[in-house]
Amino acid sequence: MDRSDHTILAMQIADENMHLLSEKAILMPDHDVLIISDLHFGKVEHFRKNGIGLPANAARKDIKKLERLIRSVDAKQVVFLGDLFHSDINDAWTEFKSMLTLFPDRVFHLILGNHDILDESMYGGMELSYKMEINNLILTHEPMDEIQKGKYNLCGHIHPGVRLRGKGKQTLRIPCFFFGPHTGILPSFGTFTGTHVIKPNDGDRVFVVMDDVVMEVH
Repeated sequence: MDRSDHTILAMQIADENMHLLSEKAILMPDHDVLIISDLHFGKVEHFRKNGIGLPANAARKDIKKLERLIRSVDAKQVVFLGDLFHSDINDAWTEFKSMLTLFPDRVFHLILGNHDILDESMYGGMELSYKMEINNLILTHEPMDEIQKGKYNLCGHIHPGVRLRGKGKQTLRIPCFFFGPHTGILPSFGTFTGTHVIKPNDGDRVFVVMDDVVMEVH
């Protein structure tokens, strides 16, 4: 696979070219950077320990999906916008760390989120920070309260989604990319992480991910 195999939607944010990927990630081709948010590895195991019967292999599928994405896009840098892990150390974390060793020529950045509470020594192999800047883009986990004029904040944390309505009063929550005037929010990459229904204002742009297609909704 190569980058041409992906279902993408190309756009510009803060004068930067971006490819919105159907895998719920963003590629910045001019900088060779892949951006992914809210994987929450370990969340399925956490729920299962508390008696919620989620599929045992869900985390493994997410890790394999991430591996395929990194291989196919082949970006030199991978940035995780926080909440990479969820709860205590378990098998999902071990498998994730093993997967990283398959890419010794990549640089992995973790922008720490509210669920990234492990000791920093556990994140060996990744560069850690609370924000990262690429020209006029500021990458964080949570949306910034104040943004310097001329800058644009790209973040996660919210797990944005929209509610689509069909015939017979049927509704369906769909994950989405959200872009406001100063802030863009990525959908959650992880399975069973939930979505928070957003209410766009005039001028906001929303792109849903459905059936491996990225498309704008109004």
